[in-house]
Amino acid sequence: MAKLETVSFSFNGKEYLVAIIPDVISNSNEKLLIGPRSMNEVLFDDIKGYASNEAKYIDEQIYAFIDDEYFSLSFEGFLEKVQLFLD
Repeated sequence: MAKLETVSFSFNGKEYLVAIIPDVISNSNEKLLIGPRSMNEVLFDDIKGYASNEAKYIDEQIYAFIDDEYFSLSFEGFLEKVQLFLD
């Protein structure tokens, strides 16, 4: 069983784990960054927009944000949830 590969992003003094997964959309050799929804909520507000230029820069690197609870799943389970979310 493969382990979910992650990278840490820091914003406003808090660390967020972002998953690095194969491109499940086009099945290319590219990698996608998938972040937790809690991170999206601090980066962007629907009314005020981005929290800062740094928030915008971070957001532009992340392909999608999904529920935080999915980050505790196995690699295979995580990929399955991402595919369902993005379909």
